[in-house]
Amino acid sequence: MTLLTREQVIKAERFEMVEVDVTEWGAIDSETGKPEKTTVFVRELTAREKDDFEASLVQQRGRKQVTNLVDMRARMAVLVCCDESRLPIFRKEDVEWLTKKSSRPLTRIYKAATELNDLDSEGDIETLKN
Repeated sequence: MTLLTREQVIKAERFEMVEVDVTEWGAIDSETGKPEKTTVFVRELTAREKDDFEASLVQQRGRKQVTNLVDMRARMAVLVCCDESRLPIFRKEDVEWLTKKSSRPLTRIYKAATELNDLDSEGDIETLKN
């Protein structure tokens, strides 16, 4: 077992990524007439990004806090979809048109992101809903 030092933690830069099928967004093969297999990378969030996303799911209305699930999947996709170098492929302003795309790829992206970032395992979103 290794006991980490502060300096080792500061230098640690390992973030996971997973590939997610978004074939619905891909081109149609001219020969077969079928969609080409298309994927995006979904990346692990930093602690700050995760906190900011979770905070965006709650709105204060007077003295009451209410859950804000509006465009949740599209907002998550903007945060986590990236290229091989972990550079984002979407911008914040892309949320609006992403919400008009098929929900299936957005749902797969969201599921991959919640698993990769331990959002569901901690019950974070369920806690916010209650």
